[in-house]
Amino acid sequence: MKCTKRAVADIIKSRAANKFVCPSERRKESRRPEKSFFAAFRLTFLKFRLANLFALVLVSFSFTLILLALVQYLRTRSRAALIWIGAGVIFLFVFLLLASRFAVQIFGTLPLALELNQFASEKILPLFAGIVGGAAAFGILVLARKHLEFALGAAGVGVLILFGIVAYTSQSPPPLPEHPGIEQITLPEKFRVQAFASDVHDPSALAFDDAGNLYYSELVDGSIVRLRDADGDGVADEKKIFASGFNNPRGLAWHDGKLYVSSRGQINTLRDTTGDGVADENEIILDNLFSLDIQHSNNGIAFGPDGKLYIAIGGPRVGQLELKDQTYWYEGQARDDWQFGGVLQADADGKNVKLFARGLRNPYAVTFDAKGILFATDNGDETIPVPDGDELNLIEQGADYGYPYFFGIPPAWSNTRVPLFVFTPHTAPTDLISYDAKGFPRKFRGNLFVALYWHGLEGSQYRQVVRMSSDENGWTAHDFIQGLDRPVALALGPDGALYVADMRGGKADPEFPGAIYRVSYQGK
Repeated sequence: MKCTKRAVADIIKSRAANKFVCPSERRKESRRPEKSFFAAFRLTFLKFRLANLFALVLVSFSFTLILLALVQYLRTRSRAALIWIGAGVIFLFVFLLLASRFAVQIFGTLPLALELNQFASEKILPLFAGIVGGAAAFGILVLARKHLEFALGAAGVGVLILFGIVAYTSQSPPPLPEHPGIEQITLPEKFRVQAFASDVHDPSALAFDDAGNLYYSELVDGSIVRLRDADGDGVADEKKIFASGFNNPRGLAWHDGKLYVSSRGQINTLRDTTGDGVADENEIILDNLFSLDIQHSNNGIAFGPDGKLYIAIGGPRVGQLELKDQTYWYEGQARDDWQFGGVLQADADGKNVKLFARGLRNPYAVTFDAKGILFATDNGDETIPVPDGDELNLIEQGADYGYPYFFGIPPAWSNTRVPLFVFTPHTAPTDLISYDAKGFPRKFRGNLFVALYWHGLEGSQYRQVVRMSSDENGWTAHDFIQGLDRPVALALGPDGALYVADMRGGKADPEFPGAIYRVSYQGK
């Protein structure tokens, strides 16, 4: 695809182009050592700061112009003052337009990349308060020249208001725990949460086998652990390492008596042939997949109704790309030749692998619903302040979802697939699952559950799992599980319950180990 593109932050060349093959067809490839992309990040950060400075100047100028013109109009009733008020309003409208998704529709890019909510709370509101306070002080000084007693009274009232505001804001509620536990979790009425497993280290993926055993992967230690609820009380009473030695595993799937493991750069299959709860067969079926780092690699996996394996696979960051002749390149490969940044499809034995859909920046999860429809999440770029990019997408073969040319809603002329839903920026959707069981009320069937790892929806105190429903008007996100710390993986149990892996403190804060929660419905 060729069209107007977003300028890249810098040109970064690292290792040689990745190609992937089955182990039987593997060939040795020379690689250059990776180079740091901190130079690109610094340039991107500088552009972000300049965007903030420009926006702050524009907004302060507009507010000041409006206030001064309003004072002038109240004093003289001059029509010229109304014109200046209108000019200030137009400047504010231009600011909002340049920072909104509608700018992409017009310009094909985002002229002023800001997170408007954060900018308003951290910059505009304090600025507006300062302008109003300064205007009030100026008004009192003018009033004191003719009516000293009135000016002193107004100053006294202002001091009382100021003390009242300070007293009110100082009565803040007790601080919330940094790493919420099960006590902070809230659910809809008649739903129940219980800790299926505690003291879980860096869980990153979940999968059930045919016998009802739950497996989870440890992102840092690289082990696959089997949990068993022998007495059926909703709490795991047996924990055993099934396999180990994986490099940052991010995806699990059970298929045809085997546990498939997606770890950095490869896909393995594990089998326990002796029945002792430990894998004694470990086969690499795909190797040398694109793997940039612990975050951008092959991620979640799922099997489709066609029996094929589908792999969510990330791509490079914007600052690591080179723009030549209106086309993005990475390590000598043109964007439309990439075999990453989308969803891969392969046979169950790892053969006949191909890129099924392209244009996703870093999809963490894929899932099929009961109708065989494939869905995937995507994560926006955290190194530049783009307003969109955390998405829910319906995946179709051969479709293009825009990255790195577009984030969020693409222009109509781009022939790029529009996401089903755009989440709050930087929510980082890490997993999704289609609910097609009978444990929850009927209205939940066919809904999607999405784990939001980094930020919850607007107004949430912690992270959450949201329920996605659709009707003739599109897709809607509903609060479902709130009060989570770092929800990273979901699984649907054979009992119809929803299982949620919460990473919590992880290796960075081992006093708060992860947990796996079981959410069930207690109504009729």
